[in-house]
Amino acid sequence: MGSSTKKIKLSIKSLKVSSKKFASNSFYQRLEQIWQWYQSSNDYLEVSTSGTTGPPKVIGLKRSEILASARLSIDHFGLNKDSRILICLPLTKIGGIMLAIRAFKARADIVLIEPQVDPLKLIEEGQEIDFVSLAPNQAAASKDHWHKCKQILIGGGPISAKLEGEIMVHKGNSEFWHSYASTETLSHVALRRIGETTYSALAGVEFKLSEQDTLVINATNLGIKDLETNDLVQLIDSWTFIWIGRKDNVVLSGGLKLYPETIEAKIEFNFPFFLAARADDSLGQKLVMVVEEDHYDLNEIKQKLSQLSGLERPKELIVVAQISFTEAKKIKRKDSQGKQLYSIKL
Repeated sequence: MGSSTKKIKLSIKSLKVSSKKFASNSFYQRLEQIWQWYQSSNDYLEVSTSGTTGPPKVIGLKRSEILASARLSIDHFGLNKDSRILICLPLTKIGGIMLAIRAFKARADIVLIEPQVDPLKLIEEGQEIDFVSLAPNQAAASKDHWHKCKQILIGGGPISAKLEGEIMVHKGNSEFWHSYASTETLSHVALRRIGETTYSALAGVEFKLSEQDTLVINATNLGIKDLETNDLVQLIDSWTFIWIGRKDNVVLSGGLKLYPETIEAKIEFNFPFFLAARADDSLGQKLVMVVEEDHYDLNEIKQKLSQLSGLERPKELIVVAQISFTEAKKIKRKDSQGKQLYSIKL
């Protein structure tokens, strides 16, 4: 890769961490901090939640459960000492932290690249990566370089219909996965192959439904017992489900339940947007579309929304100065919707 290589001394081998050329000192130092925790006898690791549906908070994760989670992923993806793992996610959040710990535990070589929109472009042709985790925006921006990676795990949010379609027609040998994960579950507990609708549990993980039809997770080896999520799902059996959307985002319109995330996946724009609820005298709630003032095309919006039917078609356009995102690039829906500048009937 034409970059320098730095080594961290392990008791079992020297772990190669290449390419410092593409990582700042602070990013590299964060990797070293995680390594120091991995080597230590500290039973807990403090991690911040993403703040998607509320204020971020710091929680303590247990060492034995972190290592058990890492082992599940290592076994599923077949990672070992001959693997090359690319880390290009923030190392302050669970996704990046667990990726580093998987690499440590698998004794794999690490390629370190500062988080950016298109990290795969920095990988030279012929320098194949065995495994990488990407956010949806990174995966979309990297489509010309997917062939450089054997296994690509996409997580941190829903995948758009456009991205899913592009992956399905990709002619390379890469395998693509989408994760179901959270900080509380120590990264992913279920995976689906891109192109399929059902998520399948990793070994030792089981699912059931709450009275509100939200997913409940049990995984003894990960210290998870009856963890109730805000995710509405169609449960197939104790090990598989189809994700529908977040309970707190459901729109009750004209006696029907509308799931914004499911509808968003049917449309695609080249600017930030999301769907949400607004009070309506006739319908109780109506579906609205939220966009940024400087980044929308009204004619394009009307044309694409015409493809939706019935109550799934937003009734109003809410224009805000800026849509807010978490560090993990997830939309802060309530915060963003509260910044309305003006609205347009659709």
